[in-house]
Amino acid sequence: MMMVKLPGYEMLIHYLQQGLGEKQVFVPVSEEGKEGHVPLGSLNKVDLAQMTALTFQEKPLRNSIKSLFFPDTETYLTYRKEEGRMVMETPGEMMSQILVGAKACDLESLNLIDRVFLADPVDTLYAEKRAKTLILAAPCRQQGTYCRCESFGVDRINPAADVTMYQETADAAEPLYLKSLTPAGETFLEEMMKCGTEGEAVAVTEIPWQAVPPGEKPLSPQEVKDQMDTLFEHPLWEELAMRCLGCATCTYYCPTCHCYDIRDFSRQGQEAGERYRTWDSCMFTSFTNMAGGHNPRPHRKDRIQNRFFHKLNYFVKKQGPLACVGCGRCGDACPVGISMDTVLNRIGGDRHDA
Repeated sequence: MMMVKLPGYEMLIHYLQQGLGEKQVFVPVSEEGKEGHVPLGSLNKVDLAQMTALTFQEKPLRNSIKSLFFPDTETYLTYRKEEGRMVMETPGEMMSQILVGAKACDLESLNLIDRVFLADPVDTLYAEKRAKTLILAAPCRQQGTYCRCESFGVDRINPAADVTMYQETADAAEPLYLKSLTPAGETFLEEMMKCGTEGEAVAVTEIPWQAVPPGEKPLSPQEVKDQMDTLFEHPLWEELAMRCLGCATCTYYCPTCHCYDIRDFSRQGQEAGERYRTWDSCMFTSFTNMAGGHNPRPHRKDRIQNRFFHKLNYFVKKQGPLACVGCGRCGDACPVGISMDTVLNRIGGDRHDA
């Protein structure tokens, strides 16, 4: 384990801009009110104060890091006709990337998606991105106002990353501490120091950073699963169906949703095209349509019931943990205020808000 102290956040950004060669760096920004990670090289001007504030805020960005590993649209192969035969090509190897400012809840969401995409048969597109991404995390001192990470057992203080960043305040001029957690993270810090970065190696115990310890007992996946079994015929699903607009915003902002569709695209009159996958949602009316036209979930009540049962029941039965990290994005984004707590309050009483 290695720890480095930099004069400030600006020194890290300077190194990421100058010393990485063929690597793409993603940093947190807010553009036109939309929070997310974008390539550092695409920014005309680095707003260091904004970037620092977003990195060290006590909540995740509105858009999760999921799209860096599982893009909303991704090409499997391209095809074209040449001299009477069909030629197919797959995408080349991706560039290595560095993700700056990930939160513990988003990193835990990747661990959940790993259970699906890295199981046999392995999703090679996702696996390559996981293997070629170095992650610099920014722990939250305390649970955010609308966050429920503690309820879902997420360790916000010790995120599963390659390097963890600590700063006393969200001020770009404050000293920045970086601690390696993996061999890849240690190599990153060693290379940064070799490049003449104005930093110094310090003892691990020198972090001037105080976190608020977890204040509530995590939910038991097995108990939640068992309670959900009793709610299958509950009128709650009809109640939620009356409120739900079926817009699927909840699933698109959710960091653990991983459903997708595979499609072919070609322009009329051209003997060329591509096969790609794109995000899909269990909240769409056509999601479970079968070849013969049958839909096993024809009503909105069936679809919203399935969404919550997948998160709190089916995933537990198949994978073990709950398929939610308590980031609060679904409730924040939903135009009618439906969140994970809307169902959990039926299980845990007044422990959760409706």
